[in-house]
Amino acid sequence: MKTLNKTRIKSSLIFLMILSVSSCNLFDLDINKDPNNPQTVTPDLLLPTVVYSASSTFAGGVNDNAAGFVGGMISSADSYDLTQSSYVNTWQALYRGPLKDLDEMIKFCEKVGNQPGYLGIAQVLKAYYFSLMVDLWGDVPYFDALKGNNASGPVQNPKYDKGEDIYADLLLLIDKAVVNLGAVDPIDTRTGDPIFGPNSSSTTVQRNQWIATANSLKLRLLIQTRLTKDNSAAIQDVLTKPLITSTANDFQFQFGRLLNPDNRHPWYQSAYTGAENGFTYFGHQIMFEMLRDRDPRFPFYFKRQRNTVLDFNDPTQRNTATCTTAPCYYGYFPVNGNAKTELQNAGVISTPETAADRALLAGIFGRDRGDRSGVPLDGSYRTAPGVYPAGGFYDDGVFLASGAASRSVRGNNAFGAGVFPMITSYNVLFYRIEALLTGLAPGGAGAARPLVDQAIRAHIEKVAAFGASLDASSIAPTSASIDAFVAKQMSYYDGATSDSQRLDRAMKIAWFCNFGNGFEIYNTFRRTGFPTDIRPAIQPTVRNFPNRLPYSLDDLNLNSSVTDAQRNIAFDVDKVFWAK
Repeated sequence: MKTLNKTRIKSSLIFLMILSVSSCNLFDLDINKDPNNPQTVTPDLLLPTVVYSASSTFAGGVNDNAAGFVGGMISSADSYDLTQSSYVNTWQALYRGPLKDLDEMIKFCEKVGNQPGYLGIAQVLKAYYFSLMVDLWGDVPYFDALKGNNASGPVQNPKYDKGEDIYADLLLLIDKAVVNLGAVDPIDTRTGDPIFGPNSSSTTVQRNQWIATANSLKLRLLIQTRLTKDNSAAIQDVLTKPLITSTANDFQFQFGRLLNPDNRHPWYQSAYTGAENGFTYFGHQIMFEMLRDRDPRFPFYFKRQRNTVLDFNDPTQRNTATCTTAPCYYGYFPVNGNAKTELQNAGVISTPETAADRALLAGIFGRDRGDRSGVPLDGSYRTAPGVYPAGGFYDDGVFLASGAASRSVRGNNAFGAGVFPMITSYNVLFYRIEALLTGLAPGGAGAARPLVDQAIRAHIEKVAAFGASLDASSIAPTSASIDAFVAKQMSYYDGATSDSQRLDRAMKIAWFCNFGNGFEIYNTFRRTGFPTDIRPAIQPTVRNFPNRLPYSLDDLNLNSSVTDAQRNIAFDVDKVFWAK
């Protein structure tokens, strides 16, 4: 196989040195400018590094923030206290790492002309990653970006391109990718493909999975921009093409189990191997509603660490409880009247409550949305990420006499091989539901309803199967429990009296399903305004709702192509081009 001459990306060199798909430090990517010592990397070696680097960056803090913006699913940044320094590392890591690598990979494949498979894969990834960049920041460097070593004329200060222009080019790029993925190619691209390669029985199967991903991504972009123009014909056309229709073919990245270098899921690294308060808080609303409705995914999502109630006669324990600076709606569940009454009305706990009820509630320890209380050393009390998507422990409900969970989160004893779901079969179902309920596809509410049911069941099946694959203690939900939960969710959906209300209910169901992918939650809310039943922050937020992320201060200061159009953008005022 011909080789790709790469001189700029340190992550590729790290890959060759440690024979791993990980980088020791994603935020310290030096530039190799020595033309006499080029790095030589083949696409099958470069691609895993690209995917790992991008997935680690996107699945990390920026993903948590996106989820936190909408309902405090993760309490990170749910007070909107962002600055132009908040995402400097994220911005630099993406442009210096995976985006640059993909650009070089695409140019190489186009030059040699005999690797359409790898070319198509790189084009799909570029389209997905840059679409996220536009979704998050709006206008970003695109057409002139990544050309710092361009032989025909280096571009050291790329201009910011309009988001709508980038989206238009990404749609064309996706079409090119589909053609390339369907072309005759003697190379077995499974060997370098960390997403579909390991589980594909043949190159044909793998290429078809990438084609379905490309079409599903195109559907995503068309749904995303439906408020800017009439996309009905294009949406109906792509709906006739192969799409992701099975959880087995989901476009996702599974992290590894390595400790050194650590290539495990970011949530796992924070909660299971980090400092005392390494992982932030889960939002109370999502935990409460899943518990109230007996959601079968609860013990897969969340790992309780304690089953003993805090002693409020002990000042140390009392000060560990949440809501110390403002009244909470949920607060500390074992002593909160709102939470207990609603759970009793739902039949989840008894009236009066029992010792078992108190033990259950004691382990649900997070934060109400916008709770800006100080942070005590409460890491051993906080509800931790479970087996899905972080690769941690399933909540088996077994505790020691001390009140601590028998399988300690602090022990770093789980695997960490979590998953970052990017575009999934249930995402595609929700895109289709949105198209139906907004009149962009024929069938209306009658065609949408069974898709809602299907999406819920598909996600529960996915979560349970993933849990069983990593943690032998996982207990598969019974058919009866799944049916009862689905019936409950469909009763909420059926209570709607208009297509707008139905879409609101469907997007709330999607809110739960997209646990682990904050971008879908954040985008949906900005595009539709749904779900509408997210509880407000309990304290005034630092800024207004983030319509986009603030630009990197470094780029604003150092890029001479930056104009006042970028400098004057207020992230909590100015919307991205496709937003409602």
